[in-house]
Amino acid sequence: MARDSEIGFYIDRASVATAQAAPPASDSTISDIDLRVPELVTDHALHVDSDAGGAWNSFSVVTSMLAQQRQAVPPAALLSLVEAHRDCLLTLFRKAEKDPIRVDIGVMLGEASIVASRLWSARGNRSMALAHCAYARGLADRLGSVRLGATARIFESNLHSGASTLIQADGDIITGLRLLDEAATAADHLTAAAQARIAAEQAQAYAALGLRNETDDALVRARQAAAGITAYDRTGLFSDWNPTRVDVYEGTCHLLLNEPARAVTHLEQAATALNNDQSNTNVALAARVDLASAYALTGHLDAACTTLGETYEQLQRIGNLRGISRARRAREGLNRWNSEPIVQELDRRMAAA
Repeated sequence: MARDSEIGFYIDRASVATAQAAPPASDSTISDIDLRVPELVTDHALHVDSDAGGAWNSFSVVTSMLAQQRQAVPPAALLSLVEAHRDCLLTLFRKAEKDPIRVDIGVMLGEASIVASRLWSARGNRSMALAHCAYARGLADRLGSVRLGATARIFESNLHSGASTLIQADGDIITGLRLLDEAATAADHLTAAAQARIAAEQAQAYAALGLRNETDDALVRARQAAAGITAYDRTGLFSDWNPTRVDVYEGTCHLLLNEPARAVTHLEQAATALNNDQSNTNVALAARVDLASAYALTGHLDAACTTLGETYEQLQRIGNLRGISRARRAREGLNRWNSEPIVQELDRRMAAA
């Protein structure tokens, strides 16, 4: 969890950027501002040279930093900062009118909307999460930003599918897969981390549908892409991506394919690797939820209940409602053992959390 001093740094940094790039006074025009954007490439969504100067670069850097903190800072605390940042970008975007810089501001606005979507999702507000992703996707289409459009589709797909029914029993997997397929067509514009996420999400969706061959093929693509991830790729919305993330997806896929022993192997390995990784707090907790389900299906009910109980308490502490929904779905999977004392103790523990 981030320290108060660290959160304060991000607030201060956002304030500096806002001061540097404040909207012009009513009697001036946007052309009066220094609009130079050194080394800023519009198609590189959430990728900016942090040493580059310029007020607009500062905004992009702030967006990226806020995105990178979404697993280290409680979502409720971070959401207000992200939405304030997004509102400022929206004001600038509107004032830019036909100025060439409007495209760059629009891309930053889309990026901030996707970051906000992830936080709304963590807060349990699926409608607001979907709305922010849909807004970013529409904005990308209007601006002609292929990378931003693909990024919006990647994260929107996860919301439609209900993380392949692990969070919502009635998740729309097909819509999720369609969005992923659309994002995959932009592979040449995406980093290795983004490509790895697309393939991993496809694998999870195929596994939920019981399509073993398609799942295996997608996991191969995910591992290949993850092997090519560099430090440049690990920023913004993809700052938490590394080969260990594929282990989490692979374990979950085996769980969905009713191969719990193989799921345990991958999820235990991933949970151990992510144990002290603050940039992957939510992912580590999701892995432990799925691990609990796999333990139960392999006959280790005590381990399942202990793991799920501990994880549920952590999710409650940080206020991750999306993770809580996943944990409650996992508890539903234990219904066949409702009469067991260890399961009844788990219910008491979850009720008290």
